[in-house]
Amino acid sequence: MDTNLNEVVSGVVLEKVCGIKPDGESDQKKNINLRVKFDGVTLQDVFNKAVSGAVIQWQNGPGRSKFDTWRNNQTVEITFAAPGRTSIDVEGAMIAKLMAMSPEEREQYLMTLAEKAEG
Repeated sequence: MDTNLNEVVSGVVLEKVCGIKPDGESDQKKNINLRVKFDGVTLQDVFNKAVSGAVIQWQNGPGRSKFDTWRNNQTVEITFAAPGRTSIDVEGAMIAKLMAMSPEEREQYLMTLAEKAEG
């Protein structure tokens, strides 16, 4: 496939629902329908933004955990996964999150998760 990444995107609108809270501790939540307009940006701009999440995920996962095995300026190929089809280790991420909390924070967080699971 021969793609010109300097091609300018115009008139493309994607919709996405997101949830927001007034702060991290709040029980209040609103769902907001966002309409993201792509107009006057290059394909390179769009792909750079799309790839940034995959890069951060790699840096915080295999990049960091295997730091001593990497050579400076080494090239590593990773596969981009569309949202909802990610290859993240959810259990490992949850364990890491819990390990970073104090025992009190962990207990409160797990109770909050249990409440959310009950509906």
